[in-house]
Amino acid sequence: MTSHLVLHEISTGKNFTFQLPCIIGRSGDADLTFSDSAISQRHARIEESRGEIWIEDLKSANGVYVNGQRIVEKTLLKSGDLIQMGRSHFQLAAGLRQMAQQTLVLDSLDFKLGSTLDHERLRLLYEITTDLSENLDLPLLARKTFARLREIFQQDRSCLAIFQDDGSFEPILVEPAVPSFPISTSITDRVLQNGESLLLEDALTDTSFREQESRVALRIRSTLCVPLIYHNQIHGLIYLGRNVVGAYHRDDLELLRTIGFILGPLIENARLWSELKNHYANAMDTLRETQRRLIAVERMAAYVRLAQAMAHEIRNPLTAIGGLVRRMTQPEVDRSKARKVVGLVERVETILTEVDTFVKLPSPTLKLERVDHLIQEVIDGHAREVSPSGFRPSLNVHTAHLMMPVDAGQFKKSISLIFNELHSSVPQGSDVAISLRDSEHEIEIAIGGVERPGRLCDAFAPELASKPWSSGLFLTMAHKIIADHRGKLLLDPAGHSLLPMVIRMPRTILP
Repeated sequence: MTSHLVLHEISTGKNFTFQLPCIIGRSGDADLTFSDSAISQRHARIEESRGEIWIEDLKSANGVYVNGQRIVEKTLLKSGDLIQMGRSHFQLAAGLRQMAQQTLVLDSLDFKLGSTLDHERLRLLYEITTDLSENLDLPLLARKTFARLREIFQQDRSCLAIFQDDGSFEPILVEPAVPSFPISTSITDRVLQNGESLLLEDALTDTSFREQESRVALRIRSTLCVPLIYHNQIHGLIYLGRNVVGAYHRDDLELLRTIGFILGPLIENARLWSELKNHYANAMDTLRETQRRLIAVERMAAYVRLAQAMAHEIRNPLTAIGGLVRRMTQPEVDRSKARKVVGLVERVETILTEVDTFVKLPSPTLKLERVDHLIQEVIDGHAREVSPSGFRPSLNVHTAHLMMPVDAGQFKKSISLIFNELHSSVPQGSDVAISLRDSEHEIEIAIGGVERPGRLCDAFAPELASKPWSSGLFLTMAHKIIADHRGKLLLDPAGHSLLPMVIRMPRTILP
């Protein structure tokens, strides 16, 4: 046994050569000193006895670990063993050339170490990065990954797995498919413990793998296994295996490790995206069902209000018709009363025609339109149809955001219905200003002066139940059309008429 040994520090890649016996610690009189504050002044002793190498814990504060197990007495060391003192991790070798030859792990790479790749492999790496960065679907990402890796590594077996919180692995894709997880726990423990990338050879000849049935069944002779690291956390691993001894070398390990660094954040983002899509889909299903129920309730309420408004609107002209008809039976009847009867009948017919049109309205087909143009068209039509003694609407624009998604015909119908409603509540000859302005993500259409916008409420809010001017037929129909566009019709509960009135319409199409 040689008296010269090497400690390979995994985190830095440095090699420390020393002679036996050797005291390791942080004090100046130690044979091998380290600045790690978790290492005691005199932490451990390595010595040779009867041709064997032994390590002893010198009552250190944080202990000595060999291959992950804390030692309590002198422990036999062999080349390739992993030693932890404080926060430092080392691998023991009888010499630099012998380190990889005396262990199943032919080579390993710490995730902090640099690497060199030739131009051809850099080109392949670029192609893989470009291809994989365009995918967020996790199974698809895994399939594309293996397809690209097969061009380079010609693996017979592949596995991409994600590390779970309970310590298990969730295989995302295994090729070819096998009933059990195809990776030895000896490998996964090593990858997870130190974040190493491993190159193994002829796993079937080693006793630690001989009992792993999955390994024997797969007949794997050469293996590459690298962790998927993101934000200094191990999220999973990639495993490739071939049935050929000596198929892989250190440069293959370096390339796959580099690919693993790229895949780490991509796969973690894909996993989070998959979870987000599932949460979003569930939330949208719940929202659609809730929306469907609300729309059904709103529609029923709208028809109830519509029936009430129709009864109110039809009752007045029918009462007048009855009185006039009774007078027409008397001798002093004149033709003016007959004309009034005809006018009232025509009004009833107009109301019923409006209701019939409203009931038959289809769902709105939304398209971006200039709201100022639509309102001005209604104003122009109103001026042609109404006598000079009616009210006079005028449009004022105070915003540059004039496009909104509406069904042009239905929106103009709602404004026209509001104008019809205003005939009974606005004094003849009055000027009614209509203003367009911004309101966060909405366009606000203010009809009449709005001095207290904070007091406005929905047209059919309980606060307006005692206001007879808020339950008109035409207003009810206009409110329903605006609501179908995801808009709001707002009135002043402290007012004495329909004015002021505000319509708020979204500038974007809502789901």
